[in-house]
Amino acid sequence: MDKKLVIAAVLGIAVLAFFFHSSHSSNFSPTKIYAVYTPRKTGDLAMVNAAVDAFKFTCPTAEVISEPNAKIDDLKLGNEASIIVTSGQFGIELIQFKNFPKTVKVLLCTHQWFDDMKNLRDIFIAIPEHVLNNDIHKIAKQQNLTLIPTQGVLHTMSPESLVNEDTSVIQLKDAKVGLILGGDVEMPNGRDWQLFSTDNARKLAKEIAAFAKKTGYKILITNGPRTGLCINPTTKDASVHRDGKLDKVSLSFLDELHHAGLQKGQDFEFFDFQFGQPSAFKAIMAVVLKNKGFMIVPGESTSSISEIMVVMPAVIYENDAMNTVHKMFVDKAISSNIAILWPNLPDQNLMETYAPPQPQAVMVVKKLLDD
Repeated sequence: MDKKLVIAAVLGIAVLAFFFHSSHSSNFSPTKIYAVYTPRKTGDLAMVNAAVDAFKFTCPTAEVISEPNAKIDDLKLGNEASIIVTSGQFGIELIQFKNFPKTVKVLLCTHQWFDDMKNLRDIFIAIPEHVLNNDIHKIAKQQNLTLIPTQGVLHTMSPESLVNEDTSVIQLKDAKVGLILGGDVEMPNGRDWQLFSTDNARKLAKEIAAFAKKTGYKILITNGPRTGLCINPTTKDASVHRDGKLDKVSLSFLDELHHAGLQKGQDFEFFDFQFGQPSAFKAIMAVVLKNKGFMIVPGESTSSISEIMVVMPAVIYENDAMNTVHKMFVDKAISSNIAILWPNLPDQNLMETYAPPQPQAVMVVKKLLDD
């Protein structure tokens, strides 16, 4: 990205910060902000990080305390004004059936409504607006839950965050397209899973191979922690993405690419996600952004779609892991002209002049502090 644009962006943020602090006086001024999360779920962690960054922006004097895998009793909450930020199923289990003093505000960040959320009381919930319905609003009123609707999920992605990203792992520096493989999805009951299958992977690979041959575009491909995660809808594979081996879904996808005649290192590169090692996701985005390209992303990954849309065009492909809520989100993104449904593609003009929507985290924090 042009250095002048980066400097302008930084100055713009500084100006916004000045006007925000000079014109905004919140009703709640925390002295401590607790980030409580599981590092195992990257999407949930990204939501916590986004909210915490926004709190640092709006409450610069507050102490931020990171507590991975903690329990409420571990926090040793006192009488001082504090905020607990957590996310996902981990956060629901952390705070359900708990009563918090008036000096403590709790923010739960989530990408969907889980059944156990009916057991929560007196907290704030950042949740995508497309998820909400009359039944959820009724529960929120009964349980004194403050719902804060967002466009997509919270995240820390921005064009500026990719400027200094290390892309040395990538050899095809002229690639214009990035691709994320889909993954298995946790159902609202918090127990069962809806699967991105090997059949889904093979179908997608055939389409991608035909696309690559037609356009000549080189493609940077990665999977994620949910790709090939489950053995069946009720059983997870404890070794997947932890033993250095490719999961069965990624293997099926690559096998189909090779069968179609695409050459690794020439037509595409593949980067396998492994827990405990850096993900290639941001490096891929940085290369594609520099080349004014686009990302192809699975419809069940609300977090990835949300991150991509604030940087570049997102081309979304549908698959069997998508539930009703995912389809609602994708439909809204398509109808709002902030995403494109595969196999449709953005034209070069859109890739070069793309104007992304703004991140939501500061709005969420402002709502919590003012309420």
